[in-house]
Amino acid sequence: MNPGRGTEASTAMVVYLCPTAVLFIAGAVAFSGTTTGTVVMVLAAGLQLLGAAVLHFGPRPTSPRTLGIVTGGAVASLCAMFLTSDGPVAYLLLSQAAMFLGMQLAGYWSERGGWVWVSVLTVGSVVAAALSPSTMPMVGYVLTALGIVAAAEFFGSHSRRMRHSASRDALTGLLNRQGLEDRVEKLLPVFASRGLPVSMAVLDLDNFKTVNDIYGHIAGDVLLERVSAAWRGQLRKGDVLGRLGGDEFVLFMPGTGEGEAATLLERLRAAHSAEWSVGLVCMPTVRKWSEIYRAADAELYKAKRSRGAQQMSTPVPRAVVEDTGVPAERR
Repeated sequence: MNPGRGTEASTAMVVYLCPTAVLFIAGAVAFSGTTTGTVVMVLAAGLQLLGAAVLHFGPRPTSPRTLGIVTGGAVASLCAMFLTSDGPVAYLLLSQAAMFLGMQLAGYWSERGGWVWVSVLTVGSVVAAALSPSTMPMVGYVLTALGIVAAAEFFGSHSRRMRHSASRDALTGLLNRQGLEDRVEKLLPVFASRGLPVSMAVLDLDNFKTVNDIYGHIAGDVLLERVSAAWRGQLRKGDVLGRLGGDEFVLFMPGTGEGEAATLLERLRAAHSAEWSVGLVCMPTVRKWSEIYRAADAELYKAKRSRGAQQMSTPVPRAVVEDTGVPAERR
């Protein structure tokens, strides 16, 4: 689980733990008919509040281990409540709590990790309910399992779509500025702590305004899409490519020295006929996006100034225009 996702999952878990702790205490007062049930409810509520305190007041970002332990405690306490439930009202409230927890697990954990926890929650809840003093019919257990899974699937898929759309550029499918900054900010401290260098290249298409002015914005959009696709096919595992806007792109290469980064940039040049300028920097211990981006952006403008009028007077290569699919009569 990446640090950003861990923080989201931690916050969502606190939101779940606090109301359900109140729910458990209310159940102990209003619905428990046995001393054992009351004790279990109070202990479960205490465990929920302890977990919420650990996540809220603990170090940020929350470590996956800590989040896993608290999540395990939340699942265990809910199963214990199911085990001691002795009436339909308590069973209904616990089923609602299980659905809420399933939504949180599927929505904020990684897809694989979330569904592992949802499976554990579903099986544990149904088995505990079946062993409880409650005399629910079999269909009630089936509906509980279906409710947990359905709620988790609906909320999980919705959260993934929202997260994807918020961090992606609609035209190229690459990371947008926010998504790129978030990804780089999470990776920089990791490589800095290991003493590994990172490289960043800011890439800017040459004469892109000319393509838009002469051949239209649709041609410009097609060019951006195809350049992006060509570059994406050359990336190594771990490389991060994003579009900041217009014709400006950023390529972040963690654990990569300047020579290796230059080799990758040559592969990008060979992947598509479009001409572009680049500013490249390699830094050993950088921890902030703004620091490395400003340095790479400054290098880009140095490169563009050094080319000056030559760049402005160079016509758009014929192959680039043909690649956009613009009709011949408009060329």
